[in-house]
Amino acid sequence: MQEQEKVPRYIRGDFAGFRALGVRKVDALLPILRRGVHVVLSDVDCVWLHDPNPMVRGLVPGYEDFANADLIVSTDCHNPQSDYDSDGCFGDLLDKNTGVMAIRATPNGIASMAEWRVRLAMGLKDEQDQTTFMDLVDGNGRGHRWGMTPTTRAAFKVFARGFCGPNTYVKGYATRITDTGTTRLSGGLIRHNALSTTAAPHTAGSRRIYNVCLPNVTTDLRLGIFPITEVANGHTFFVQQLQTMTARWPMAVHATFQYGDMPDYAFGKRQRFRDWGMWLVDDEAYTSSTAADGGDVNYLVLEEDEPPPPGVPWVGMADLHARGRQHLVHLERTRQRLAGGVALARALNRTLVLPHMWCYCDKYWHRLDECAVPNSVGAQPLPFICPMDHVVEPMNWHGDSSARARRALPGQQARRADGPPSEGMPFRTRRWLTQLGAYPHVGLSAATLATTPMPAAAHTASSAALMTPQLQSLTRSGTDESAAKLMKHEFVPGSDGPRLSLQPNQSDATLHAALRVYDHVRMLRVSMSDASALLGCVEGKAHRKDLRSLTTALFQHRWCYRPKEMAANWTNMQQWCVWGFADPEVPPVCPL
Repeated sequence: MQEQEKVPRYIRGDFAGFRALGVRKVDALLPILRRGVHVVLSDVDCVWLHDPNPMVRGLVPGYEDFANADLIVSTDCHNPQSDYDSDGCFGDLLDKNTGVMAIRATPNGIASMAEWRVRLAMGLKDEQDQTTFMDLVDGNGRGHRWGMTPTTRAAFKVFARGFCGPNTYVKGYATRITDTGTTRLSGGLIRHNALSTTAAPHTAGSRRIYNVCLPNVTTDLRLGIFPITEVANGHTFFVQQLQTMTARWPMAVHATFQYGDMPDYAFGKRQRFRDWGMWLVDDEAYTSSTAADGGDVNYLVLEEDEPPPPGVPWVGMADLHARGRQHLVHLERTRQRLAGGVALARALNRTLVLPHMWCYCDKYWHRLDECAVPNSVGAQPLPFICPMDHVVEPMNWHGDSSARARRALPGQQARRADGPPSEGMPFRTRRWLTQLGAYPHVGLSAATLATTPMPAAAHTASSAALMTPQLQSLTRSGTDESAAKLMKHEFVPGSDGPRLSLQPNQSDATLHAALRVYDHVRMLRVSMSDASALLGCVEGKAHRKDLRSLTTALFQHRWCYRPKEMAANWTNMQQWCVWGFADPEVPPVCPL
């Protein structure tokens, strides 16, 4: 029992604990506000790239009205056009996200935070800081989700209409019957149905703020919403990658819409920040090539050699599963080819550098709209280069919980690719290659593996002249007659180092022995097709068993396709949910 008590819990999985943390946050915030100090508040999983003060103070052209806001919040909106047209997707069924907030020390700003604190403290069942804040902004009463009966909700609606006045827009309460026959409240919105035009001065061309009624708190909370181009949520930045479409980096990035985190470490959030060069606390072992024990790290770089075909057109009810099928088929093949790279990296004891991975559908914990997260249709390219956590689970690549607990620092990877399967597989994602400018001894130390020799036309007289014994001595650390029989060493100017053409369908032991003379080369590049073709079998049943255990652990991943357009019984998982994926195959045991 004592050992079990030491296992950390993921605070987001403990609703009561997470709410209590929110109470402490607001407890720290309120005294500062009451002293007249304005506050910009953000969650710890937010990276700031620019100073928010000019925008919050209304000094940035196009955001002058923000100077009059009591409260400015971020949003889970995904569509930049909707965000622009409606000044923050306020009327859409999307959360205003509390991960980034600017609170002005005005009476209304302080009152709204004090009411939020009360609701956090009395939260029931699985309410959290986000849901209680949304109930507050939507004009719902305390305990709306779990603490009110239909009668008390109806009474509060009458009260709220009287408190807020005749200009209040009320979206009526509605009920629906679930598959189990229970009644569930869908929610209600009570607010001013207009942007702020009279309560605060408006600058022509500025993003507007809203007059929001909070029943029993204030009739006029001036609320602004940060644009998604400036405060990016995890979907707009890491999945849609709006910053690449607009050539404009945001002011802040919040790692929402995230997968792959575990109680002992936020593997998924960190990996996404790492991919985009926003994780600045890595040690040399990850950033360059020096392992924690002082040894050198070598890499096997997987290259995608099959361009993704175009996405199938959306035909709606004619074939709701067309895009889902394409996504599943594509990822099944991608995962099998990745497994070939894993097997080769393990045979050569090299850290695996993953290729860019393409997805034909988004990943979401609810229903998809045309295979995209709702509200992102039209702003989500399909297919798209997707994060690692859309294809495999990052935490599984760090080993099992016991292995992770034994390491010196939280979140460390395995030191060896050929270690016990429980240790996981050391890896880098594709974008890591763009961060090697400061480490030319790594990035420029490269060779290419292939199963076929270079075409004769690629060898010019000048390149042949360059292939002198002296040059070969620089690119090989020794000689091996068996290796020479297995591979052909070629050099073509302008290529990624020497090209090593090897015979396909070799054993793991043979490949390891043949390439040992190239251990000084930090990066061996290989196409995904050649990686699978090179390794034909594994010597020994025990080695194959270990490889099977490793791939089973690495490729645990599920994806559920539930189109928005499906029939009412979409919640029947057995009928409507297409789960992936199959475990990839591994090479057989070599014949005697």
